[in-house]
Amino acid sequence: MKVTLNYSENLHFLAQARRFKRIHIDEPESFSGTNLAPSPLEYVLIGIGGCIGNSFIYCLQKHNILSEKLEIVVDGKLKHSGPKYTLKLVKIDIELLFTPKSGQSKEKIDLCKKIFQEYCPVSNVITKETPLIIRIRQEL
Repeated sequence: MKVTLNYSENLHFLAQARRFKRIHIDEPESFSGTNLAPSPLEYVLIGIGGCIGNSFIYCLQKHNILSEKLEIVVDGKLKHSGPKYTLKLVKIDIELLFTPKSGQSKEKIDLCKKIFQEYCPVSNVITKETPLIIRIRQEL
């Protein structure tokens, strides 16, 4: 799996993933961006929420549980810390608001509530500290 990002201007980038060619990434004006798109950190939160949602729904589908509604709210807490006062994501709160259709198995729903998170590779990247290897090649 590979994505490509190309610098546009200021703090704005255009990314490509699979067949999606124009995914905009920017920072809010308060962070010296131009506010043209979600920030990289907002995309991280979107990714976590999407992955958690996919894992939960997948488990429900495997157990033939039908849902009326699933809404996911991901709230990231930022804090400046350390001697360089760097901005860090220090906490992520995730709330799933789930409404099953009537007559669904409580036992199967409870099973999915218990096991779904271990199948989300995005949250595993964050909680298991996947190595990040960065190489910079300078073209002349």
